[in-house]
Amino acid sequence: MLSIARLTFMEVFRKRIFLVTLLLSVLFILLYGVALDFVSEELRTQSMRGSQLILQQIIGSQLLGAGLYFSSFLLALLAIMGSVGAIASELENGLLHAVVSKPIPRREIVLGKFLGYGSMLAVYALVLYTAVLVLNQYYSPAVLSLLTAGGLISGALVFILQPLVLLGVALVFSTLLRTLAAGIISVILYGLGMIGGFLEQVGSAIANASLINIGIATSLVMPSDALFRKMLTFVTGNEANPLSSLSLGPFGVNVPPSNAMLVYTCLYIAACVCLAVYSFERKDL
Repeated sequence: MLSIARLTFMEVFRKRIFLVTLLLSVLFILLYGVALDFVSEELRTQSMRGSQLILQQIIGSQLLGAGLYFSSFLLALLAIMGSVGAIASELENGLLHAVVSKPIPRREIVLGKFLGYGSMLAVYALVLYTAVLVLNQYYSPAVLSLLTAGGLISGALVFILQPLVLLGVALVFSTLLRTLAAGIISVILYGLGMIGGFLEQVGSAIANASLINIGIATSLVMPSDALFRKMLTFVTGNEANPLSSLSLGPFGVNVPPSNAMLVYTCLYIAACVCLAVYSFERKDL
């Protein structure tokens, strides 16, 4: 299993999707840094008595949320497009038949691929997470004034969970369907999670129980957006921030998910891996 995980980890670096995501990430970080530089310079030159702190809090929170949100999007792109062919594509081109014919339990193949892709995604997530926070600390330190060591570590762990959820889903469909179909369904589920999270935030803002329930139900199907909101809560110290209501918006958090969502997500990932193993072991090759 560890050998398959190591080979999978190395194989990812040779895939075009990794190179594309890497280039997009570098471009994003450069543009994001330039945007933060312009915004911080503009805020420094403005003399808005009494309202400058509030304005900095609003703009800083939105920019921090936007940076982490688009980082999550890049990770989702890499998690789905990189792993959706982990089983299906290798079966289609015959590579996996050579592995299956050897005395290697099929569950070790699936687990090895999950560990390989998961390790790569965890490293990539930590790099993006660190880059966004360092840029914000340099240009807009006020928005991270409530960030503690515990919040920093908790935020990083939750940030890593986001691509692992999508990896688990992609592996399940990769054992059930052809590569294209598995990729389309995984992307649709990811989009569903985004829409559900948005509806829940809107529902909380206008106190609409129906929208909140739809959002919660959607998060149970695809918890990626709920994880983003939870991670943002750790990073900004939202629950302890008296100005947290000013950070609402498309990249803000109105009502953060509970810790039970983190437990549910871990069980969700484990269930996806077990289902992928079950499906692959019974697949007629």
